[in-house]
Amino acid sequence: MFDLTNYMTAEERIELFAADCPDFRYSTTHEFVTTKNGDVWVVIKASLWRTEADAQPWVTGLAAENMSTPFAIEKAETSAYARCITNSGDPKFSTTKTGIKAPRANREEMEKLTVRIDTDLSQDWDSFVKDKPEATTTLAQGVELVTKELNAKEIPQCPHGSMVRKEGISAKTNRPYRGWTCPNKDRNDQCAPIWLA
Repeated sequence: MFDLTNYMTAEERIELFAADCPDFRYSTTHEFVTTKNGDVWVVIKASLWRTEADAQPWVTGLAAENMSTPFAIEKAETSAYARCITNSGDPKFSTTKTGIKAPRANREEMEKLTVRIDTDLSQDWDSFVKDKPEATTTLAQGVELVTKELNAKEIPQCPHGSMVRKEGISAKTNRPYRGWTCPNKDRNDQCAPIWLA
């Protein structure tokens, strides 16, 4: 069974490596890439030397992060650095916390793949899907069924990507608010928010 707690975090991999190679050094380069849908990603290449005396990098690693993510550059740099350590092939840095051989992904990478659901899905699939279809279900039908069961709503999009949900109590009016805002960091170029009643 998949258990996210078995995965080492990037920080844990870095700490292990630093203890093993205290004279290490690393450097990074970065590039910004814009996808066809307009999302901007930062791609970081990290190079790692075991000692500062090494003429050439021992290993390299790549990582990318969507710029709409808070601290995108910092997260990508840390991931690229941890990816270098994993790419070394040293089993010490490629095991789970329990000491067995681990997948190459670190915990942060696996967290990106998990879906957060605000409902209890601890029961089995048969009880979750009350009325099982008799015929074969397509992927699209399955997504529609799960969406309906969870009362899921699509995240609004704007030209800058997926909008960000905001909610709280207004400091000016002391009244609650909730809605969706543009992910663009440049306030002068942000799209109009979508406020919910």
